Amino acid sequence: MADERDEIRSRIDIVELVGQSVPLKKAGKSWKGLCPFHADKNPSFSVDPISGTYRCWSCGEHGDIFTWVMKTRHLEFFEALQFLAEQAGVTLTSRGPTTTKSDKVRWGAAMQDALDFFREQLAKSESALAYCTRRGLSPEVLSQWEIGYAPDVGEALASYLKRKGHSLAECKELFLVDEDSSGGYFDKFRGRLIFPIRNEGGDLIAFGGRLLGDGHPKYINSGDTPLYRKSRVLYGMNRAKDTLGREKRAVLVEGYLDVIACHQAGVKGALASLGTALTEDHARLLKRWCEQVVILYDSDAAGQKAADRAVEILREAGLRTRIALMPAGEDPDTLLKTAGPAAVQQAVETGLRPLDYRIRKLRASMSPDQDEFWVAAVEALATATNEMELEKFAGELAPLYPGSRGLHATQNALKADAIRLARQTRGQRLGQESSPGRPVGAGISEMHVLEIAILACLFDGPMRQPAWAACAEEGLFFTAAGVAAAAAVRLAYPEEPPVGKPATWLPYIEPESVREAIIAARSDSRLGPYSSGRDFSGFDLTACLQDALAGLRKLRRKRELQQRIGSPPDDKARKELLEKLKQRHSGDNPEA
Repeated sequence: MADERDEIRSRIDIVELVGQSVPLKKAGKSWKGLCPFHADKNPSFSVDPISGTYRCWSCGEHGDIFTWVMKTRHLEFFEALQFLAEQAGVTLTSRGPTTTKSDKVRWGAAMQDALDFFREQLAKSESALAYCTRRGLSPEVLSQWEIGYAPDVGEALASYLKRKGHSLAECKELFLVDEDSSGGYFDKFRGRLIFPIRNEGGDLIAFGGRLLGDGHPKYINSGDTPLYRKSRVLYGMNRAKDTLGREKRAVLVEGYLDVIACHQAGVKGALASLGTALTEDHARLLKRWCEQVVILYDSDAAGQKAADRAVEILREAGLRTRIALMPAGEDPDTLLKTAGPAAVQQAVETGLRPLDYRIRKLRASMSPDQDEFWVAAVEALATATNEMELEKFAGELAPLYPGSRGLHATQNALKADAIRLARQTRGQRLGQESSPGRPVGAGISEMHVLEIAILACLFDGPMRQPAWAACAEEGLFFTAAGVAAAAAVRLAYPEEPPVGKPATWLPYIEPESVREAIIAARSDSRLGPYSSGRDFSGFDLTACLQDALAGLRKLRRKRELQQRIGSPPDDKARKELLEKLKQRHSGDNPEA
């Protein structure tokens, strides 16, 4: 596989590839243009043919030829590999999973025959059709969404598939039938309305079934099969993807009928996770298509709790989120029936930012007279994404504090406690991801210019031994994740930098954070005369390195002070926070 990727890289010119969709102009040794990933007015998008990478210095999008194809064509890596292999005329010998084309043909035929069976059975079932009428599913909707019915008969589908010539053992792998102790086969779906599940490409890969009446479980969804991984598929994606690509916004709901209701109401970007909570894979799939997600979950306690979890997962994936509020007891399906399409659209358009949602929920569930209210308030404020948001909500909460004698002082105290808690929590989370003994660091996008200068020197010119020794001794001064590791990679080659075009050796430097640090250092525009591609002859790289390390010593001292903040907010920390809040806001406190 590695050799095939190398061959593809050697044959594909990244400037030519990107230039097919983005007009580029030569700028020194690189090419520049308007970034296709955001509304770019001034050229901030750069393509470096030497390293074989692209980067936007405004929005942060970056990658190589494979990443470019994945993001612009919304493909998985192996699909992008196949696409580029065809462009380069390279025959792939490694085909990823061992699934053959004939396997997929057989599985697809079995799934389609099962769908045909379910559709036929719906047309014959008076009870199922009556249920659909009660739920507002018109004949047009039933046809559009290919809804069917599984009769409450033990072997109806199994017998049908056998007559069609399908292996029931293989159909068991597809979650269509199951096997009893005697070796006989029976249907997995019985007495249920059937919703076919298609992937984003439109391929039929699974089914979901809902009971017509009361019972448990209300829903049964296909388990993982050779065609289907529920943690990687969102129901309705095949219908929503065009809207997502155009509007850059998805609407996330809880179930099949909610998705259908939203589409009926004109909310065409609606989709749902399938029989499982939202996963990181789901978030990554959404990230390939959009920039914002509106969470439109049920208004009950379970829906609110699920929304809180979804916000965190989506934020980690780099997606902006809003949480839509619906009247008590409503979901998108019932809201459409009781209030019409406009009500569903309004709920989506008036979604709240996560912090606004948390504060509203807090004020609805607790009284400001309760001590726990203020602990929860600080915990909510600690999730603020910027200073203006923190300022706004701290200002709204300050007048509610019992016995407060100074609103400005109370607001400042809330902000200070929230900032401290945010640093404390973030530090612990990052610390768990760091290696023992290594200080917590920021991401590559936050890499300090001094660190970038060091890496630019390390990888763009020869270095005398005294400078190497200083770099090794000062390794713990690096604050950005990946920078220290990148320097270690360079230290492994003390005689000279890696040989050849960076595009030939960068892909094999692990982990990805190290590659990103090196690429960022080689092309960061903030370095001026130190940036990649400059003539280093006569330039004192040792002096540059020593000056940068001196600056990083100051950063280390600041970081050490921040790291003394302590552990995350466990029960003991919550009690301490509560006591501190009382002291801060007490009328007897001279600082209040």
